[in-house]
Amino acid sequence: MWGFGRHGGGQAAARFCAAQGATVEILELKSATAFAAAGAAAVAAGWTWHVGDGSHPALAAADLVVASPAIPPRAWPTSHPPRTAPEGLFCAAHRGPRIAVTGTKGKSTTAHLLASLLGWQVAGNSFAPLLDVLLRHGPDVPVVCELSSFQLWYLGQQPPAFLATVFTSLAVDHLDWHPDLAHYQSTKLAALSWSPVVAVAPELAQRIPSGLVHVPVVGYHDGRFSDAQGLLAERADLPLLGDHNARNACLALAVALQQGVPRAQLALRLRQVRGLPHRLEEVPASDGRRYFNDSIATTPESAMAALMAIEGPLAVILGGSEKGADFATLAAAVVRRGALPVLIGATAPRLAQCLRDAGAAPIEAGTLVRAMAEARSHLAPGGVVLLSPACASFDQFQGFEDRGERFRALVGSPDGV
Repeated sequence: MWGFGRHGGGQAAARFCAAQGATVEILELKSATAFAAAGAAAVAAGWTWHVGDGSHPALAAADLVVASPAIPPRAWPTSHPPRTAPEGLFCAAHRGPRIAVTGTKGKSTTAHLLASLLGWQVAGNSFAPLLDVLLRHGPDVPVVCELSSFQLWYLGQQPPAFLATVFTSLAVDHLDWHPDLAHYQSTKLAALSWSPVVAVAPELAQRIPSGLVHVPVVGYHDGRFSDAQGLLAERADLPLLGDHNARNACLALAVALQQGVPRAQLALRLRQVRGLPHRLEEVPASDGRRYFNDSIATTPESAMAALMAIEGPLAVILGGSEKGADFATLAAAVVRRGALPVLIGATAPRLAQCLRDAGAAPIEAGTLVRAMAEARSHLAPGGVVLLSPACASFDQFQGFEDRGERFRALVGSPDGV
């Protein structure tokens, strides 16, 4: 295993390989102790732990390298043993029906909605590792697979088959991992050819390869979801904020219909959906303000969708680690919304300049603790504090979950620190 992973994918892959009789060795930049209980469990299982990078002799000596998708293409040595990723192991062992969901933004919520409508398991990327679901439920379990561009790049070396592919959006992201935008977008778009049936956002319709079946469109107008045969559900049936989530629901509804879910069941199943953590999640507060944790928003497009979903006087906390995104359009959206931008993290100076160029007066707070204090000091009760950073989190946090949990804790702290 090259890369143990924060989300458990490396751990799940190591368990899977051990169950198949393989001798497991872990190659990581950090020691096992840095992974706390998970690292201790790896050592207790008898897995050899090596500290190093792609130049470590253990990599060249392996019969198969199972790489964490976080390992970028540039990190691989020119010569290396056969490689795969945890998702490749899953697809090779899984026999049940599966649907792929990807996109720059909206993929987690769309996958969650679709799994709820179908009554299937959902796994991958921001959910439980695919291999954990396989080990828990068996190789015939139906799975909605949320797949990032990192995972797709590794899967593309031996493309798997899916019943359908759902593509939510395509913008700019992860230029810290991909060598350029063309590489990122081509990696994403390749997934469209891995299934005979596709459902895509309307703006991507022209990107569908010839010969594929396009799932009939579900539209959203005047608070209603409908197709060519009539009404499917009302907006009130979907308990998630934002027009962007209505668009996500259109894709999920279309694929659910294509997979045979009865029309009469769709509204009922939508009503049973609950929002995912860190995605426009309202955090209870007692100071008269409202707080929304949208830490999953690691792109400008995601943050702009959140700005449009929230009403009332607003302070938005932006910033984090660098992924090469363009913030000009986001800055204009902040100004149009009349929101107070409070900035944190490594991207704060670049964000601040874009915001000033757009006519805003940003506050460079630096840390999340200071940002919360600044937001509260500028907002009277009745206002809204939104964490929707438009950036990754790895400059100050372990991941977007860690950032969101810290935000929740700050909301609940009596003195705000």
